Amino acid sequence: MQPTFLPWLGYFNLISSVDLFVILDSVQFESRSWQQRNKIVINGISKWITIPVTLPYGVLTKINQVEVNKEHFSAKKLKSTIFHAYGKNKGYSYIESEIFPLITDEEKLLSNINLFIIKKITQDLKISTKFLKSSELQASGSKADLILNICKEVKSKVYVSPRGSEAYLHNFQGFEQSKIELQYQDYEHPVYFQGNRDFISHLSIIDAIANIGLELVANLIIPEKTNDLIS
Repeated sequence: MQPTFLPWLGYFNLISSVDLFVILDSVQFESRSWQQRNKIVINGISKWITIPVTLPYGVLTKINQVEVNKEHFSAKKLKSTIFHAYGKNKGYSYIESEIFPLITDEEKLLSNINLFIIKKITQDLKISTKFLKSSELQASGSKADLILNICKEVKSKVYVSPRGSEAYLHNFQGFEQSKIELQYQDYEHPVYFQGNRDFISHLSIIDAIANIGLELVANLIIPEKTNDLIS
């Protein structure tokens, strides 16, 4: 999976379902994607929070090359927005003490901010999955071929895919020919307490953490572990 900014619950469910999670940071960055923004609730309405970026190599810029736009980004302002949204909630203290220090004006690369946050939350959820960046591997290709080549390089027996990739993996024969089992993530978005309003799903995980606390969030995410899996 690409390194998402403050990912949703399903992202961490996928992490918890595998032994090795490959951060796909060596592919082309798409502007206004989940890599630089996500949704929280402000005054009962779903709103985007975004990290503005600069693409040093234009449309050819890879995810691990994307830079935070220092001229338009203010970590203080972003933190203030999150405080306005969740400052009075029971789980806000975790966000302030553990997540805010990872969002700074000093960090140059967007992928680093995302990965720092993903790893921190994963660790605090007591998920033991190991991480590896695709940029650290030799695998090449695009889409299904790239995924297959990554699996081969790390000697995976099973590949667990998010449902969104089924469209281009469904008719791909490479996994079967390589004797790598292809599985799809099966995660139904849970409903949790969000205060006295209609439930809004598919928000950043910090919405759930703020509303019910990290310990209860873990119960929404972690399935029974399966051996020898990779995503």
